[in-house]
Amino acid sequence: MSRSYSSINTPLMSEMSQQLEKRRKDLVPILELLRPVQPGPDVYTNDFLSLTNDPDLRQLYLDKLAKAPRVFGVGGSRLLGGNSADHMEFEHRMERFFEAPSALLFTSGYDANVAFWHSVPQEGDVIVLDEYVHASTRDGMAISRARKDLYLFSHNSASSFEEMVLRALQEHPSIAQGKNTLFVAVEATYSMDGDFAPLPDIVRIIDQHVPKESAHIMVDEAHSTGVFGPQGRGLVHHLGLQDRVHTVLHTFGKARALTGAVILTTPLIRRYVINYGRPMIYSTAPPFTIICGLNASFDYLEGPVGDERRALLRRMCEYFQDGLEKAFEHIPPNLLTIQERTLPAGYPDDVMSPVFPILTSYPKHLAVFLNACGYAVLDIPYPVVPKGQERVRISVHALNTEEELDALIERLKQWAHMMQTMGSQGQVPGRTQSRL
Repeated sequence: MSRSYSSINTPLMSEMSQQLEKRRKDLVPILELLRPVQPGPDVYTNDFLSLTNDPDLRQLYLDKLAKAPRVFGVGGSRLLGGNSADHMEFEHRMERFFEAPSALLFTSGYDANVAFWHSVPQEGDVIVLDEYVHASTRDGMAISRARKDLYLFSHNSASSFEEMVLRALQEHPSIAQGKNTLFVAVEATYSMDGDFAPLPDIVRIIDQHVPKESAHIMVDEAHSTGVFGPQGRGLVHHLGLQDRVHTVLHTFGKARALTGAVILTTPLIRRYVINYGRPMIYSTAPPFTIICGLNASFDYLEGPVGDERRALLRRMCEYFQDGLEKAFEHIPPNLLTIQERTLPAGYPDDVMSPVFPILTSYPKHLAVFLNACGYAVLDIPYPVVPKGQERVRISVHALNTEEELDALIERLKQWAHMMQTMGSQGQVPGRTQSRL
């Protein structure tokens, strides 16, 4: 953009400036991408199994890359010259690994969710969704044929879910008659709270009220793939529900350290999304480097390293949980507290989330303090989350050390002590201020 045009106060520039200013006044962070993330202990990314800097995985990838006949991009979408044997072989691998009838590879989880939700639900169908489902799911539904028939249930509430299912059935008798479909949209693990969908209850309620031919459950495993289940197959497998959930989305940008996603579903839905899912039709296919990296990641985690990392992750989560509970015992809850972490009915005790929301009435002040200490965390204020749920979010990783987690807890205690001291002197800043 030329300097002269960027300095002109056009109606467009004025409107965008006003919207950003409104965002600032509402205390919603205005983000920039002007500097790389500072080095320091990683307690903020989704690299749950600590793979992104793993030297052995790096070497495995480079070895595969050196032997690969093709490396760079494919030159088109899957439907326009970009459908290689590499893509098809990887999809077949996903079918075998996840014990699924069919798999479809996407460039991202966002594209996969949009493609599925905008194309698959038909006229007369309804969608029952958790109020906290991901923006990509919402964006797909916004242009779906079923966009006017969305039923939101209270987050992770089985009773609210059942209420919405019964309401949808009452208002759409064609579902019980087997003429239309009731879709369910949930995430296995939610990224903001690190909590889990009541999947056993959801399956039970659907089985109880909806004819088998009229139900379709779709589970987004973005934050649980690699972390749970045999060889990291996800929570649906961990709970033994793989034969009762119709479509599952797995993404590769978190625990599997790369990018891309795969939808596991029926062959007919796969064929339909190929023909009607716009992100699939119009996106360039993933390059060969990505396919090579994904194969390396799956090879690595299917070996003993995968089980070792998952066991380490659970141990680090337990250690951090215990440390936080002890540290926060004598700290006022408006300064620091953690949410009660309870598992839904039907979950085994070995499931533990690596995501820890640290609740505070002063999220910006805490984030600034931790940033200065070398932790690249972000504040998550109201209205991004409900009032009283303001926070910074910590993500524990398999190769975090006890010393790293102890040091972080000490920093949290140090901040709380500083805030208490300031409060006793009448100097505690208001919640809306941005600096200590």
